[in-house]
Amino acid sequence: MADGRRTSTPRSKGGGRGGTWRPLPGWPTVKAYAGKRLYLLRHGHKEWIDEDGHSRVAVESRMGHEIAGVEGTYSNVTPTMERAIMGSLQARWQGFVVTSGADWLPSSPKPLPVDLLTWMKGQVSAAQVSNTPSGS
Repeated sequence: MADGRRTSTPRSKGGGRGGTWRPLPGWPTVKAYAGKRLYLLRHGHKEWIDEDGHSRVAVESRMGHEIAGVEGTYSNVTPTMERAIMGSLQARWQGFVVTSGADWLPSSPKPLPVDLLTWMKGQVSAAQVSNTPSGS
């Protein structure tokens, strides 16, 4: 997104190396991301799950890292650990959408496969319901 992408060249039979069997469309640079280091988004994600107190093994595994030594050899991520991470990230997302409103739309260089405005309104409604105290 930061640099755009050239349309990939289709490969032809007998054409040797180069090209691809599944050509992909190109897209322009997304101005909002131009010059930014998008890998830092992963670092923000790690900070969130660290803040929420998740297991080091679960966090590093989610980041695609391997832990050295005995800890890395004998530690595994359980479904309960994954569900805990999903729950805390979902809570962060719902806190965001409630404050952003139902008409918030991110920019996208290509049309999206879903009606994003309808989807976002559903997300806001779900977050409002889950943030309503029970018994009131």
